[in-house]
Amino acid sequence: MKTVAHCVTPYLQTAGPWVYEQIGRHVRYRPIVLTQEKINIEAYPIDPLYTPKMLSQTQFFFNRLIRKLWGQYPYYTSVLRKEEARLVHAHFGYEGCRILWAKRAARIPLITSFYGADATEYARYPFWLRKYKKLFEEGDLFLVEGQGMAQRLLDLGCHGNKIKVQRLGVDLERINYKERKFDGRVRFLICAGFKEKKGIDFAIAGLARALSIHSFEYDLTLIGDGVERNRLEGMVTSLGLRKHTKFCGMLPYGQVLKQLQNHDVLLQTSVTAKNGDGEGGAPVILLDAQAAGMPIITTVHGDVPEYVVDGKSALLCQERDIKELAENIVCLIEEQQNWPKMGRIGRKHVETNYNSSLQIKDLEALYDEVS
Repeated sequence: MKTVAHCVTPYLQTAGPWVYEQIGRHVRYRPIVLTQEKINIEAYPIDPLYTPKMLSQTQFFFNRLIRKLWGQYPYYTSVLRKEEARLVHAHFGYEGCRILWAKRAARIPLITSFYGADATEYARYPFWLRKYKKLFEEGDLFLVEGQGMAQRLLDLGCHGNKIKVQRLGVDLERINYKERKFDGRVRFLICAGFKEKKGIDFAIAGLARALSIHSFEYDLTLIGDGVERNRLEGMVTSLGLRKHTKFCGMLPYGQVLKQLQNHDVLLQTSVTAKNGDGEGGAPVILLDAQAAGMPIITTVHGDVPEYVVDGKSALLCQERDIKELAENIVCLIEEQQNWPKMGRIGRKHVETNYNSSLQIKDLEALYDEVS
């Protein structure tokens, strides 16, 4: 069985099940993980996992000196050789840059997956553009979630024949399907980091406008945290939504899945931030929600339109168009008889195109091409 070394730091964030699905589900490849920091190991078990903190004191300072002088990671090379890795899969563009030297030294192929800010925000800086130029020259394959990100890599200078669309997958065995029916109260869910590109302020404003057009009973739950929390809480209060709004903070993935069962509609309204940051691909919560049978209201942003079935499992609006968003919310309320059908279409869409047990086969087929 061939060994593939996955490079991701940290391993692994709370909101990282979509990365874990690419690591923990291998059938024909043996996975190992290389990381600079390990967290949440109980939630995402993997063995073996290597981090520089496992080095002896002498090895650690030698590794640190080499990194300081040449910006390289000799420790990674020794692990790749020890484990007889046949290829490396770097998750995020900056991780591809981090392990490029080790790829050269070990003389094995490198696949790099780009997911979002690594191709949007990072690419604003000359330092990263230089790094990416080298990565695009020497890397063997670059994986993206859809055509939006593929075009972004082309714009950054990656050769088209090195780019492949590899859809992410979700574990359908963990996500229970539930048919949504209107019972007089609409339970909205927002699940995202509290940062500008998630467009949460846009969703809140759209909900307030919808309520002014068509009054209805509702609850709003927000899962997540981040730099914009205080501003968003203030916005909820100023718009008169506080009484029916709950901020849950960050939750483990298992608890997020439970929350999906208790809500009716997902609001996922990503936008392009002022600094250029964007999804690049699309938030995986769109797949989780559709798998659970939830109707969705979302935006035409990045690869989002590929993740949903426009007009059938989800209603789309343009970025920052509060009027259109409010109209979509009102439409969903007035046509609540369509919720079960939207849920069935969404579940089928995920089963067909984003089932992790199928996606891992596609991923390993790409590994075969380069190894």
